[in-house]
Amino acid sequence: MKRFIKALTIPFVLGATLSFFVDFESKEFVIAQASGALPTTISLRDNTETEIRNYYNNLNSLAESELQGTNLLKNLKPILSNNQRMYSYDRNNGTEIWQLYEIIDRDWELSPANEITTGTYDESTKTITGYTYGKSASNPGDNPYVRALYVDRSVENPMKAWGNHNQTYGGINREHIWPKSHGFDEELSDSDGARGDPMHLWAADGYTNNIHNNYFYGYVDTSKTYVDCQDKISYSVGNYLGTSKTLGKGTVFEPQDSDKGDIARAVFYMVARYNNYAGATSGIDANEPNLILENNLDGNNVTGTSTATTSFSLGILQDLLEWNKLDPVDDFEIHRNNLLFNNYTFNRNPFIDFPEWADYIWGTSENGVYDNTSKGFASPLTDPISQNPSPEPGTKDESTTSESESESIVPIPEPQDESPKFDMKMIIIIGAVVVAVVIILIVIFANASKKQKKKMVKSAKKIVKKSSSKKKSSSKK
Repeated sequence: MKRFIKALTIPFVLGATLSFFVDFESKEFVIAQASGALPTTISLRDNTETEIRNYYNNLNSLAESELQGTNLLKNLKPILSNNQRMYSYDRNNGTEIWQLYEIIDRDWELSPANEITTGTYDESTKTITGYTYGKSASNPGDNPYVRALYVDRSVENPMKAWGNHNQTYGGINREHIWPKSHGFDEELSDSDGARGDPMHLWAADGYTNNIHNNYFYGYVDTSKTYVDCQDKISYSVGNYLGTSKTLGKGTVFEPQDSDKGDIARAVFYMVARYNNYAGATSGIDANEPNLILENNLDGNNVTGTSTATTSFSLGILQDLLEWNKLDPVDDFEIHRNNLLFNNYTFNRNPFIDFPEWADYIWGTSENGVYDNTSKGFASPLTDPISQNPSPEPGTKDESTTSESESESIVPIPEPQDESPKFDMKMIIIIGAVVVAVVIILIVIFANASKKQKKKMVKSAKKIVKKSSSKKKSSSKK
């Protein structure tokens, strides 16, 4: 039995070694962390077109009917949930999401990576190593500026990651773009699921966030009585709470124009990630809610937890679809999507990658006209991708070139570094082989018979005796 167990050691070790290598290959620049631990090695690179298209590979073999409407939502869900890493709203004394904001919501123009003081940034690999997250206002770590929702970014950004976390002037909150009480409001000890999903949990102005809790999104009719957040917070320009302009009744929240698309695409993601269009009979709970979008206000300000048969909604869908076009994907969204995918959640927001997929699912809305009868089909292989962010997250944007001038400039390729580089994959393979060989030799020796062991010991003694006699003879000479 002992020999049998020892014999099993070889394939087990080799299998574990191979498993490690495969994981390293699939994550590329990402170093996987144990549950609850944030990475200290952080990749700031943006994913290539091929990597983005490959992420949605499972859609390529589906019939066209499966690539539009709620069928597309159903088929996106397993892609977005596969290997997704969740984070907690309350773990580590409630600091975990705040720590995430230091990277994912960082204002890369005001706080570029090459100015980080709690880690080392390598411009050539776009990688931060040895990063230390802040813990509190008294121990803020790098304490970068963050880009918060509902803040007029034409003025100086007053928001610091570890600054004021209250609902007062200059304060920021952890904003659930999909209100947490709309289907998944529940305290969970380790991982919050939808409640702590960073794809929709953004830094935001605290006062404005508090004003619109639980209300649907939509255009506000400013010809009627409404709340203007700017009256209380000077930099919260264009954020209103009032009567729905689209429906002519009910109360909705309208964010500033520069946030409209970001919010719409985060809401679209939530329905793609958390839905029950597959008709599951179990597994839908506060952690995995059943979410839908609608064009009415029936679910406005209604709170509770969804079930497999009872969904929770958000809207107004028509307005959100229009916002997706009014405020197109920008560089910040692209960087944020890639930062989450490469370092933290390991999943993506498909509506940042392919904004038009929202139209393929729900129809189109533009200039107040909504049409849900004509829909296209998602094609990860050929649909245009939102890419080419600028400036790079490592440096401040000091360019004064106008937009028209920049279109005519042909970029000069950067000189290639021709110095020899270590092949990390080869180092890992060689190291794994060496370890495996050593373990095999140990197992062989352990399984050898007593006679064989004695012979090996005798041979070793003879070698030692011969070498010592040679030393004596040489010393006499």
